[in-house]
Amino acid sequence: MKYQVKEMSLESIREIYIGSVNDVYICEDLNSTGHDYYTVMIIKDHVLAKEFLQIASGEGMTSGPCYIDVFACGQGLGLVFEYIRERYLEDFYMGEQFSLDVCESICVNLIIECMATDMPYPLLYLCLQQKQIHMRRDNSIQLGCPLDISGLDRTIGEEACAGLCAMILRDLLVSKARQKADSYQLLSKKITKSSYLHFKDLYYDVRMASQEPKKKNLLLQIRSFFYRNQKSLFRILLYLSVILLILALVGVIFQLTTGDVPYLRVFVNTFKRIGTESLGQ
Repeated sequence: MKYQVKEMSLESIREIYIGSVNDVYICEDLNSTGHDYYTVMIIKDHVLAKEFLQIASGEGMTSGPCYIDVFACGQGLGLVFEYIRERYLEDFYMGEQFSLDVCESICVNLIIECMATDMPYPLLYLCLQQKQIHMRRDNSIQLGCPLDISGLDRTIGEEACAGLCAMILRDLLVSKARQKADSYQLLSKKITKSSYLHFKDLYYDVRMASQEPKKKNLLLQIRSFFYRNQKSLFRILLYLSVILLILALVGVIFQLTTGDVPYLRVFVNTFKRIGTESLGQ
């Protein structure tokens, strides 16, 4: 399937979502020299297409449209979005293996992305609801476009988005609950009270909770260090043991053959002279 959008000749290379009111494809621009990819949404319902376009165009907002281009497609509408490489957070987030600090930093990155995105709140809500959240290799976060827009509600605002984001963060931190993570405890308490009205409040809470001093027992730190580096430490000890064994064998051989161990003279001769006085005098 091909779509001609101004200078772009977009060819569908993969179906992402096929629904009753809209479809989503990954397309390649055949006119580009660098294999440029885009996410293309085809809205089949004329009424929904009009409403979606009004919302996605950023009416009443200063950010402008969240799409790259728009084109007619039969009785419906097509929209071209930036292509986000698929690295779904739920696939690459390993809460059991990540440290609490790493988990909390990923949570902060998600909040920052929600605050920085050009997506209007009704679309952001669908994006979060459908887990269109991608984690880069550096643990930063990118948001894809929503897939199923049949549940589009233009009355959705920041409060609903912040509340949904808070629940996602709580789920990300649930593996740290047994560590009595301040961030998890605070999120759980405030979600119950529906306290999050703005993303900035959510950001402040997670940020401040993650900066609480982590009081650790010195013995626990030492044990943790040895546990993390046990293979390297064992290898070093093994090498040192081999070197000492070789030196001991060499010493025994010299002692048996010459009655002297040459490299021990270094230590013996060191104490024969202290300052300007010789012990041999």
